[in-house]
Amino acid sequence: MNKETLTHDIVYGIHPAHEVLRERPDRIHRVFFSNAAATGRTFSLLKQCRKNRLPYQLVPPGKLADLAGSTKHQGVVIQCSVKPYADIDAVLEQNATVAPLLLVPASVEDPRNLGALIRSAVAFGVTAVLVERKHSAHLNATVAKASAGMLEHMPVARPRSLEAALGKLRQKGYALVGALAGTEVQPREVDFTGPCAIIVGGEHRGIPPYLRSLCTHAVGISTARTVESLNVSVAASILLYECSCQRARAGRG
Repeated sequence: MNKETLTHDIVYGIHPAHEVLRERPDRIHRVFFSNAAATGRTFSLLKQCRKNRLPYQLVPPGKLADLAGSTKHQGVVIQCSVKPYADIDAVLEQNATVAPLLLVPASVEDPRNLGALIRSAVAFGVTAVLVERKHSAHLNATVAKASAGMLEHMPVARPRSLEAALGKLRQKGYALVGALAGTEVQPREVDFTGPCAIIVGGEHRGIPPYLRSLCTHAVGISTARTVESLNVSVAASILLYECSCQRARAGRG
C-alpha cells in the first residue's frame, strides 16, 4: 500500500507508547505486550489499558519484533490511527498572540534524524515543524521512537508547496534563518525574538536552492577544523537553544 494512503500506524517503545496512551487513546486500535516477564514500565502501561478499557494482547517477543519491524520495541507495540499532518494556517492562528517559532527540516529523509529534530523542537518551544512533501521522511514508528514520544506533542505540517508557504510567511515579516556551512555570521548575531522559521538541511542535499533563496538570514556554527559538519539534529538544537535563550531574555520564552 502506498505510504500516502496508510490508515494504520505502528508505535513501539516505552516512551512513544506512553505518549500515545496519554495523548491519543481514542486513536488506538490495539496494544500488544510481550508475554515474557513484564517490567515495571510495561506493567504500568498495561494498567493504563485496563483503566481506559483499551484492547490489548500478550504475544511472544518475536511477534512484537514482527509488528514493530525492530527488536527495540521494549516490550510494547501499539497499533493506532496515523497521526494526521497539521494545517499550518490553523496552528499559526491558534498561536496568534505569540511570536511563532517554526522549524523547517528540508530534505531530511532519515526518520531517526526527523524524530530527533522533533524532540528538540518540543524541548525548545517550537510552534510547529514544516516538512516537504518530497524528500522528507514520513511520520512513522521510527520517527516516533527517535522523538522519544515527543511527536505526540508537536504539530507537523506538510504544505502543498513549502516554497509558497515560506514565501507567504516572509511577506508577513517572518525571519527565515537558514543554517549554511561556511557562513561567518554566528547564531548570537541574529535576532530570533520575532516570528521566525529556522531552516536546516538534510543529510545529502542540504537546504535546497529554492529555499536558500528565500532566507532572510544565513548563519553558521563554528566548529573545530577537524569537524566538517554537524548532524542536522545537533545543528538545529544549537540554533533552537540560542533562540530559546534570546526569547527568555526578551520575556517571550
